[in-house]
Amino acid sequence: MKVMKPNIVLIVTDTLRKDYSSKLDKLLEVGFNKIDNAFTPSSWTLPSHVSMFTGLYPYFHGVHEYYGVNDMVDDYAKLSKLAMGKFENLISILKDENYETIGISANAFITPIFGFNFHSNYLVTFPPLAIIDDKLINLLDKYYTRYKSKIKLLSDLIKERKLDEVNLIIKYKLSNNSLRDYLYYRSKILHKGCNLILKKLHQIKFDDRFFLFINVMEAHEPYSNEVIGKGIYDKYDYNFLRSIFFGSAENSIIAHYRQYYGLHADNAVNCVLNIISELSKKVNIDDTLIIVTSDHGNHIGEYGRVYHGFYLSDELLRVPFYIRYPKTVNPKIEIEKNTISLTSIYSIIKSIVYDEKLIINNKFVISESYGPQHSLKTIKSYFKLTDSEIRNYYTHKVRISYTDKHLIYDLDKDQVVEASQYFDLDCIQKIKELFS
Repeated sequence: MKVMKPNIVLIVTDTLRKDYSSKLDKLLEVGFNKIDNAFTPSSWTLPSHVSMFTGLYPYFHGVHEYYGVNDMVDDYAKLSKLAMGKFENLISILKDENYETIGISANAFITPIFGFNFHSNYLVTFPPLAIIDDKLINLLDKYYTRYKSKIKLLSDLIKERKLDEVNLIIKYKLSNNSLRDYLYYRSKILHKGCNLILKKLHQIKFDDRFFLFINVMEAHEPYSNEVIGKGIYDKYDYNFLRSIFFGSAENSIIAHYRQYYGLHADNAVNCVLNIISELSKKVNIDDTLIIVTSDHGNHIGEYGRVYHGFYLSDELLRVPFYIRYPKTVNPKIEIEKNTISLTSIYSIIKSIVYDEKLIINNKFVISESYGPQHSLKTIKSYFKLTDSEIRNYYTHKVRISYTDKHLIYDLDKDQVVEASQYFDLDCIQKIKELFS
């Protein structure tokens, strides 16, 4: 008798550090296994997710930082769409296996705009808190990058008698007005839509085999209304870049992170536990592969750093990893040395779907950085730096990690940046061969 393929659930708690995730151990009570040494291939969202979905490191899929980014949305969207279209990925293979693919993301990077084309797409937006579906996401993707003037956009749509699209944009703009933004920021603690994710889960009918992806943003900035200026992320971006170019973030923003990050990390953990609880009411979780992890961590003042990206530290690269295998199939997966890269998520899911044997024997795992992910315009708006001064920070750094050991090597400068006391320096040759 042919065994039905299991459902697949991948939950990413955006920006959740491993050392702030211990309360996720409650998952062990409901059949999850925990992998102690999980590392992300990149220290920020987009490259990390593309690696999870393709099984490739950033060097090979091509979605990573580079000198000369003009617009973070436009430029990275082009790279990500290219990679997700060029390489086999979780969405494409599961569609081919007749899975219904569903994406619920509180992070706009994980949407069709960046090549994540689920059958059904839901984006949680803030501020203010709202959830939008495929029609509006596709409309924003189609027009908003082409039209700098929204009045001109509406005028052209009216001339073309695309009244349904006009109505959608008007409703979107009405729901995202200054008053609602103001009311959102009146709250001391800023939530990012976990309640909307739970509500959408309650509404979805899971009739067929499905692949459900969820991105939870509760641990991500912004944390409180104290640092919100003209732009939501201005102070965060400034201090992140300040730590890169001038050695340290401001003391006040470090204090802000230390005061609020733990609370928001707890909110993220509670959100995941509630999602698992809701799913158990909706579907047979014994017939479901469930993976819970994070795409990267966060600096909260260590070494004068805040935010995420650029650096290859434990605070950014060590992430929680929990997996619950379906009881309806006999998993043929061995994860040796209790060490894993998030790139292995792709292989794990394929192994379960195709009922194939998989041995993950990571003598070491790899993480990469190519420079700050921000645009040149953003960097120059904060600091009076020359192009050559900025360009100096854009080099290809590779970190090799194994349990408590690591080595960071700059391929472009051909030099060791950092190494733990007992790390085998012969790994430098392995790095050069891998990225030659």
